[in-house]
Amino acid sequence: MSRDLKFWSLIGFVSLVAVAGIMAYVALTAPLSGKLRLGADPVNSEPYEMATAIAHVISRTYPHLEIEIVSTGGSSENMNRLTNGDLDLALVQAEVISRQNVSLLAVLYHDLFQLLVRDDSGIETLKDLEGKRIALPPVTSGQYRAFWFLANHYGLAPERIVAIPMNTYQADEAIVNGQVDAIFRVRGPRNSSIRILFGRTDLRFIPIDQGDALHLRQPAYTASFIPKGSYRGDPPTPSEALPTVAVDRLLVARDDVPEEITRAITSVLFEKRRDLALRTPLAALIRQPEIKQGTMLPVHEGALGYYEREKPSFLEEKAEFFALIFSVLVVATSIAVAVTRRFYERQKGRIEDYSIELLDLEKSAKAAETIPELDICKHRLTEILAEAVDDMRHSRINAEGLQLFSFVWESVNYTINDHEEQLRLGPNLAGYSGTTGVTTRPKSGNNRKRQARHSRRKPSTQTAPAGS
Repeated sequence: MSRDLKFWSLIGFVSLVAVAGIMAYVALTAPLSGKLRLGADPVNSEPYEMATAIAHVISRTYPHLEIEIVSTGGSSENMNRLTNGDLDLALVQAEVISRQNVSLLAVLYHDLFQLLVRDDSGIETLKDLEGKRIALPPVTSGQYRAFWFLANHYGLAPERIVAIPMNTYQADEAIVNGQVDAIFRVRGPRNSSIRILFGRTDLRFIPIDQGDALHLRQPAYTASFIPKGSYRGDPPTPSEALPTVAVDRLLVARDDVPEEITRAITSVLFEKRRDLALRTPLAALIRQPEIKQGTMLPVHEGALGYYEREKPSFLEEKAEFFALIFSVLVVATSIAVAVTRRFYERQKGRIEDYSIELLDLEKSAKAAETIPELDICKHRLTEILAEAVDDMRHSRINAEGLQLFSFVWESVNYTINDHEEQLRLGPNLAGYSGTTGVTTRPKSGNNRKRQARHSRRKPSTQTAPAGS
């Protein structure tokens, strides 16, 4: 690869990383945006009022996140429209049959079963409703189903009850005008329409005192009471704490609503509660689901992320354990390093011992004056080599040490062989010149061999003639 090609490849890689970083930054810092449809009960109802407050505060907190309020017939319709994809969010009562693609965001407040009758109706208990006319919420609402569940529990005969589904305004007018004897609603405490009714005609509450038994049949229902004086202080209405049944009003969302959006909505419910309460007092009752005890609906991942924002991570929870493990590892590593260092020092020391012995052996070989003395040095040199190989096999010296040993060993071996050759050739042919008095070392083995052959030749002598 040429230098220019490498340069431009590096430039391209750096540019790609920079673009990816910029895109990630833009994605993370982009304002939260989207358009959602929030289903609530009919206009002017408490759920509709709560939904309007939520949408208003969300739009102020996240200007690019638009919430459209959709007026519906009640919880049952809301749940169906969530399933069909017509709604993204909805307010529903907890007893409404849940769907697989719907998750919980928060518990907004609790609705109370409230059964009101005219003073002149002659109704004193739930059983007295038989043969009477009662105004019920629309069929599509969870309130309608709740009444028939209640009637079934108390053993009322459906055919003996004149049940008339009506909206809130129609039911109010009907009971004021005496067209019905009773009305049934599942609404929050101190409901505004009920409070107005007490100023228009004489009404009474009928107690519903089997809340615990109803809870056994429907876990979403719990025993509760309407506080004394909730609707009027003098004379107090009701005149005493009145037993009844409560069911939670929930804010739910489709599972496919993005987690960042549901987390933002959940944060508004709790962090902007004061702003919500200024628009509807029921916002003060918003609470987190009992996640540890389990919920009727699964909690949406976005909402769960908000609820667990302060929950320590796995590493934080196990910090002491990991600190202990880390300390043990540090100690073990220190010991291993010390042992390893000691081992390498021993290997290094062994190589040094071999090197010293080889150098001493070289001195002895240079000082040898006979071939037998050199044979002793050669024998010891072979033994040292065998010992070094055995040490290598048993990891008493490493490859690097063996390389150094080999270098020194070869040098000593060459010295011994060279000195042996000098001893065998004798001083005159081993590089000593008697005429010049200068000692020289043969340049190669071939030269020495030629000199040896020359020395073995007998010099030819020529006898001078007699008498010459």
